[in-house]
Amino acid sequence: MTLLTAHELRVLELVSLGKTHQEIAAELTMTAKGVTPTVNRAIRKLGASNAPHAVLLACRAGLLDGRPQRHGDHAGFAAHQRRGETPCDACIEGELDYQAERRRIRRENAVSARLTASQPPVVPPAPDAADGHTGAAA
Repeated sequence: MTLLTAHELRVLELVSLGKTHQEIAAELTMTAKGVTPTVNRAIRKLGASNAPHAVLLACRAGLLDGRPQRHGDHAGFAAHQRRGETPCDACIEGELDYQAERRRIRRENAVSARLTASQPPVVPPAPDAADGHTGAAA
């Protein structure tokens, strides 16, 4: 999947709102004949079979969900990968920080598990055979 231009995204967004080519052309001050090639480029870049399919794929890729795109963290890095893009420097840096934090947490958990395993188990005193009590004074 190739990165869509801002213009192609805007046209696809208007398609997702149910606008006709004439309505899209009027809103973007272009001709209706100019809308068709733009939609077709978006369809091709997304690997879709038609405009509704392109809208669906764009939504799944997080391009048309209405939320701001994340950058500089693990989610931003993953979003770049889903869209088939090369991640930006900020997202690469965020992914490296995320991986380092995950390694740190795994190390801490491993040390904690080793410490717990190396401690002898606490064994409760055996009950007194005669009366069933532990033998502790009451």
